[in-house]
Amino acid sequence: MDISYTGHVLNPERIRLMSPGPEVRSALGIRAGRLPRVPEPTSPLPEAYQGLQPVEVWRHFAALNAIPRPSGREERAREYLLSVAAQAGAPWQADNYGNVVVQVPSAEPESTAPKVALQAHLDMVCDQLPGVVHNWDTDPVRPRRVGDDIYATGTTLGADNGIGASMLLALLTTPGLRHGPLELIFTVEEEIGLKGALALDAGLVAARTLLNLDTESPEELIIGSAGARSFDVSLPLTMVGTEPGLTAYEVTVSGLSGGHSGVQIHEGHANAIKLLASLLAGIRDSAKGLGVAWVDGGSASNAIPRSARATMLVRPDERVSAEAAFARVRATIIGTWSPAEPAIQVTLAPATAPQQCIDPHGTTSLLATIERLPHGVLAWGPDDSGIVQTSCNLARVSVEEGTLNVLLSPRSFLDADLDTLQSEVEQIVRTAAGTVAATEAYPGWPPAFDSPLTALAVEAYEQVYGHPPGVKVIHAGLECGAIMAKLPGTQAISMGPRITSLHTPDEHVNAPSVASTWRLVTTLLEVLGSPVP
Repeated sequence: MDISYTGHVLNPERIRLMSPGPEVRSALGIRAGRLPRVPEPTSPLPEAYQGLQPVEVWRHFAALNAIPRPSGREERAREYLLSVAAQAGAPWQADNYGNVVVQVPSAEPESTAPKVALQAHLDMVCDQLPGVVHNWDTDPVRPRRVGDDIYATGTTLGADNGIGASMLLALLTTPGLRHGPLELIFTVEEEIGLKGALALDAGLVAARTLLNLDTESPEELIIGSAGARSFDVSLPLTMVGTEPGLTAYEVTVSGLSGGHSGVQIHEGHANAIKLLASLLAGIRDSAKGLGVAWVDGGSASNAIPRSARATMLVRPDERVSAEAAFARVRATIIGTWSPAEPAIQVTLAPATAPQQCIDPHGTTSLLATIERLPHGVLAWGPDDSGIVQTSCNLARVSVEEGTLNVLLSPRSFLDADLDTLQSEVEQIVRTAAGTVAATEAYPGWPPAFDSPLTALAVEAYEQVYGHPPGVKVIHAGLECGAIMAKLPGTQAISMGPRITSLHTPDEHVNAPSVASTWRLVTTLLEVLGSPVP
């Protein structure tokens, strides 16, 4: 499979993109209409956004900043977008899962152009720096500006995919735009397995041309993405009463870079869960009586774990050897990883001994299982493409009610690789009497380098930027594959501004790239809205 191409598409053939069917229909279980008007904030734009263009995009993004929107709790964000649609006089429909499709009429009343769908997701990854108190049920994101970049203050920003959603909203409120009829698709729960896109009611969407606004590099147009699954590992543990006199410590690995497991898995970032397991195993080599009572690490399936913690217990006669072993293993970890992870912290602190801990056999199984489970790049694409073909993110670990729970998030362009990986994980877990459940699979998006939409998008890109784009596939998952599987014959392309360190509190978006991406979107919509007969 050809999975990387950069260059100019000469003389793209302009063709009329035919609408495949009737207007969006109402169906059983579909709600349609307009919510009562929700007043828009009367306060001015936050200082971080003053003077930025396009104003309407930043205005809507500021409104979304004020709305907590973790995956599964997008209600208030949905209420905001429906209020914008109502004020614009745009009809909408929602499916039973909470996805919304807003209809936007053509800017030219006599236009015969086919419908074009634009799509973004409402939810965001919610994370914060250690020591930052932030309630993701109530607290707004507080933006700050550093040069040309917008950050949050101690938390994730939500530019992924709040900027894309804000561009869709700006299409409703920006006067003078030229385009054909549009369908604006707002999905939910993208960050936890593309659940909204997988559940989208296809009867709401008539368009067979799809523009996804969930890409993080303005230099590229994306025309394909990897598929993925989730592996939920459960390992039964025997909990026993904690012996009197044991000394408890909290062991922590933190300060790592983390990052998006689809975009940055190849960058060599450390995994806090893996480092914690190796640290505990190294201490146990010297303190044979070491026990583990509790482990917790990672934040989301698509985020490389930045921190992990455990409570360990040692006998009084092994305290000195355990602390010495910690210092020795810590020095090795710091020495190995500090060039790539300059903010890494590995700490040992006194803790209160819990009433129960994992028995010695369970402790051995826990550490060995975490150590053996895969993480990182597992296979590269062919022909030195530089594209990751298959990877796995060891994303979450916890001990709850006598069970070790581990979440693995594998990705691949090849279903066969995911099948092989699943078999390997099952074999690892089976040796510890555990189980593996494969869940939340979503399809890949097969690339079409020679599609008419790709040619038109390249042409529009060159008009805006003055040079050809990279036309590529990415290892991260995009909702295009899930949506296209429901809408046969759909052509798709994905684009977006520069968003860096997404899924981490260092997430930031480059403001000038938002303006140029907006120009690209509106230029392409103008081209698509005026097809040559």
